[in-house]
Amino acid sequence: MQRRVICFGDFIRQKRVDRELLQSDVAKALDISISFVSEMERRQRLPFDSVKLEKFAAYLNLTEDEKAEMYDLASRESNEVPADIADTFMYEDVGDMARFALREFKAGNLEEEDWKQLIRKAEANKSRRKGGADE
Repeated sequence: MQRRVICFGDFIRQKRVDRELLQSDVAKALDISISFVSEMERRQRLPFDSVKLEKFAAYLNLTEDEKAEMYDLASRESNEVPADIADTFMYEDVGDMARFALREFKAGNLEEEDWKQLIRKAEANKSRRKGGADE
């Protein structure tokens, strides 16, 4: 799993520029000011709220992977659980398991390789499902 380190503002700017959009285009689509978009791209404001993140993802037709990256970057800068998984992480049994596993990792009872195995299994399952959907 390759990790690029960029900030939320850089991500938003990159996606906007890749699609040849102006800050005013994004502002209008999200019903926010142009200065808000500009300040956010320059890391002078916190990222969008979850409603605006969803609107941004839909407006730019982001892939699921791009959307996940966007949520992760926004949450890192806001110091919050990513909005797209917050309910699951906080209120479902699997969230309890994830928080337990993270604490066990922090305590040194799990290793990075354990996480890598889980991720490889998830990626294999995703590929199998995607392949099956195309048939």
